[in-house]
Amino acid sequence: MGLKQDIVVRSEYTNNARSAPGKGSRGSSPGQYVMRYMAREDATEVLAPVRQVASAEIPITTTQTSDGYDGAGFMRYITRSDATEQLKSKQDEDLQDADAYGSPFVLKHKFKRIDKQSGRAFGTRGISLSHKELEYTSKVIQDAFDVGHSVQKIIVSFTEDYLRDTGVLNPRFKHKGRGSYKGHIDQLKLRQAITDGVDHMTKAGRFSNPEWVGTIQLDTSHVHAHIALVDKEFSTFRMRDDGADRGKINEREKKMFRKGVHFSLEDMKDLKSFHKQASLERQNVVAFVKDYAYNTLSENTSIQLLMAALPKDRSSWRYRTNRTSMKHPNTIAKGIVAHVFETEPEQSGYADAIQAVHDYAEESMVKNKLTSEERQELVDEGRERIVERSVNGLYKSLKEFGSSALRVRTTMTDIQSSSDEELANALKSQDAEEFDAAAFTLRVRGYNKRQELHTKSARDHFEMASEYDTANDQGLVDDTAHVMRLYYEEEQRYHMGLADKYRKFLSFHHPKEREYVQALRPMYEDLTQRYQTIQSDETETGLTLHEDRDAYKRDLRAYTFHCFEHGVASLKEWDAITDYDTELGSINTRFVLPVRPKTRQENLKDDHFRQVKAWDVHHLGLDYYNHPDARIDATNAKAFANAWQGRKQRVDAARMYVTATGQGLPALDRSEADIASMEMVVDKAVKEGLIQTVTIDDLTPLHEGDRRQLYTIPVDHSMDMTKQVRNTLEHIEAVEQIEEELE
Repeated sequence: MGLKQDIVVRSEYTNNARSAPGKGSRGSSPGQYVMRYMAREDATEVLAPVRQVASAEIPITTTQTSDGYDGAGFMRYITRSDATEQLKSKQDEDLQDADAYGSPFVLKHKFKRIDKQSGRAFGTRGISLSHKELEYTSKVIQDAFDVGHSVQKIIVSFTEDYLRDTGVLNPRFKHKGRGSYKGHIDQLKLRQAITDGVDHMTKAGRFSNPEWVGTIQLDTSHVHAHIALVDKEFSTFRMRDDGADRGKINEREKKMFRKGVHFSLEDMKDLKSFHKQASLERQNVVAFVKDYAYNTLSENTSIQLLMAALPKDRSSWRYRTNRTSMKHPNTIAKGIVAHVFETEPEQSGYADAIQAVHDYAEESMVKNKLTSEERQELVDEGRERIVERSVNGLYKSLKEFGSSALRVRTTMTDIQSSSDEELANALKSQDAEEFDAAAFTLRVRGYNKRQELHTKSARDHFEMASEYDTANDQGLVDDTAHVMRLYYEEEQRYHMGLADKYRKFLSFHHPKEREYVQALRPMYEDLTQRYQTIQSDETETGLTLHEDRDAYKRDLRAYTFHCFEHGVASLKEWDAITDYDTELGSINTRFVLPVRPKTRQENLKDDHFRQVKAWDVHHLGLDYYNHPDARIDATNAKAFANAWQGRKQRVDAARMYVTATGQGLPALDRSEADIASMEMVVDKAVKEGLIQTVTIDDLTPLHEGDRRQLYTIPVDHSMDMTKQVRNTLEHIEAVEQIEEELE
């Protein structure tokens, strides 16, 4: 068949110049025809936003960027992301009750409101129009009609064989009736070909300033396109004697349209097919829905595991208790609350609560002449009280669940809600050759706890060292206090190294490090520029700029530790900027370029891991459960002994100074206790080559009254923890105010 049979073009027009006032020869609302009929959802497919460079004749609209991309279209995806994040944080008007949290229907409803008819039409302003562009184009067409221009309504039908031959139709497609073409048409190619066809037709017809919009409709048993076309200016070549536009498209113009379509499809025939281009919109929605659902399940899982971990005796559900059965539940609950504090400080009320604690500590420091360590103790105690109240408020909410609501129990909830003692006991019955879920959970849990502990301890000693340096620069530190600075540095390095060790183990568990690399890059570039400027100025003047160097080194030190805290630097990077001479007892920050933030995959290499992996042999007892013959080689035993010796030397000197000056330092107490644990196992490691392990008999047995519930709530049940914490803190604050007034 020829082109005329493969591409069938039918047209009609409407014009109000040849009809009664307010009427049209074939309809008086072509703008509504575009919005309500041509771009209707059930007939069209969405094409992900693509924009070609605008031609000189077509002005760039406010939604189209100067490089030719559809800014409004891509902004739609950004808006979807914002909507998803808003729902995840539960700060959304569509979330009226807990049952709505996590529902994909809520998210899809929001996307519908955001997208409207975006991506369903194409035309003068691009190959994928946003909803606003579609509205604007339909208004332009209606306005042109109102002032007497003819609006062309063109229908183009394509045969299946032609679409298959030109690569528009998926070659594996089999027609199964009305609507079955959806998802199988290369929208990108066909829209581009129709665009080229309209361009050929309007040039042949000598349109002065054409505006048009088209849609590809797939709701029938064949593929066809609808086009609404108008000339915004009266062309002398198309004007009739009565002053109105010429009406129907003639045969020559139809012929040029077909040629434009065909030549375009022939040119694109060898290009990779975009049959799935239309499904990108669906994939995009699915990705956001999965992200939203995963986030909700992640939050709900913590509550689910907490409920399973709690003992059957609800009277023991308290944060401050010595009950063994509450040790693991309190850990889970504290983690839930801490996550709320970190992610929603304002909405949860935590920001106000902790600010009140800091204000009280500052007032007490001045009034009672407290040291910085004593002030920090007040802050720590205040934060602990906030945690306690929030956790107890959570337990109060969980008590509202009746036994009928607790109907879920799985192997994984049993394992993940178990205490360390219960997990270790479960290991006795495991087949060593099979995957041991209890052993895996026990080990990962231990690694997480140790990583958090060592990162926090490194931060504590870094802050104490920074306070010391500031006071020393101000001449407020006695020379004998230098032993404290050496203690801070030794402990900081020790904990940084062990944090690196467990970050290496858990590298699969922290996908956000690339975000931190990007976030810290501006700081890295700024420090690099400052370093180069100082060097340049010194070369030019022949002077050493001590003040500039000192300021740079202070910022370099803070930046490097900041990178470490976020997992994009390690002890290696700290050693690269710090000159720590253990024999001379000197500590200086080098005047060097800043270290580049790097992902742990790039940074935590095996050689560094080997240097630090044996520093905490005294903490590995449960890792080698029930294996009293677990061995350690001479190299690792020596590394452990050296770590113990280095720490003990600095701690002993610090203790002598603190005692002599009549001070107290909780961090030093903790260091001494840990070093004592090291001393208990170091001889066995060095002399016997054995690790001091934990046996089942060493574990605290559970009493019958401490048995867990095991059954828990379904994972699709949500709790608004932010609201829960806020209500708890506000209630406590109100009670305290009443008590103060009564006093």
